[in-house]
Amino acid sequence: MANEVLDINEAVRAYIAQIEGLRAEIGRLDATVATLRQSLATLKGLKTLGEGKTVLVPVGSIAQVEMKVEKMDKVVVSVGQNISAELEYEEALKYIEDEIKKLLAFRLVLEQAIAELYAKIEDLIEEVQQTPEEEKVEEEENEKNNK
Repeated sequence: MANEVLDINEAVRAYIAQIEGLRAEIGRLDATVATLRQSLATLKGLKTLGEGKTVLVPVGSIAQVEMKVEKMDKVVVSVGQNISAELEYEEALKYIEDEIKKLLAFRLVLEQAIAELYAKIEDLIEEVQQTPEEEKVEEEENEKNNK
């Protein structure tokens, strides 16, 4: 019985570690989605602003330079590891929106995995709680049989 409880404790700890890892991954996904949404909002804002308007563009964390908005026909987007592609404005927006959808779909998969792990933990807890009850029933039956 004691070994069984220890094994169950170890299994619960392993499940909790997996849950923590999945939550961390969800946090990274959320940060990426927020960045992509910010990129969408910025592109749309620049397009709305129109050509010839002056904007301040950050250069590093403490400096900005003044620039004029030119044509917003083309946008260069990252499409992979250190690979960028020039896309038409509308195509770039769609690409970013599709990336957000993919990340949110993956987020759902991770959330489902977390729910499954919690269900496994609940099953283990139920198993531990049932074991003493079953032992009591067996002891009572043994006592009746011995009399």
